[in-house]
Amino acid sequence: MGDEYTMQEFIRDVQSIMDSGKAREFVVAEVTPLVSRIMQRDDLLQDEYRHQGDDGRFSYMFYRSDDESLTISAPAFLPGRPTPVHDHVTWGVIGVYSGRQKTTRYQRLDDGKQEGHADLQLIGEDVYGRGTVYPLLPPNDIHRIEAVGDEPGISLHVLGMDPSTLKRHIFDLERGSVQDWDGGSMTR
Repeated sequence: MGDEYTMQEFIRDVQSIMDSGKAREFVVAEVTPLVSRIMQRDDLLQDEYRHQGDDGRFSYMFYRSDDESLTISAPAFLPGRPTPVHDHVTWGVIGVYSGRQKTTRYQRLDDGKQEGHADLQLIGEDVYGRGTVYPLLPPNDIHRIEAVGDEPGISLHVLGMDPSTLKRHIFDLERGSVQDWDGGSMTR
């Protein structure tokens, strides 16, 4: 295959789109087909990019811009260990690379003015397999991801920020509450 799209070309193209200064809706629209294209490679998950956590979780870190405005990674979601319900407060494009993942999406009904309180409504629950690509655009970026089946679900995450440094939120559906989350992993 002489026309294989490389990760370095993908990073360059995404960064170029971001540098154009377009609104995030346009950035997501232009990045989405690039995510579909790079995910056609069968060799993205190379050991040089893999980071292993002490708790058995792992991810692949492909790129983090110096100004923290772009992160490209591939976290693994392990069976029986869903993320909490959370947001990213930035744009993103997610593409399922391997395994199957259930993504549950929520809409916030309250205005966010009462500190610690959040009223969420379920708006969709989908099981995605390899090749599925979907956007995250605030305020419609509240979701939970979990692996379906016995294998980890690994997805490519292209985010308009560095999730390890940006304040985001974790939501507790039963209590109707929200708390700030300062960076770090969202998987349990």
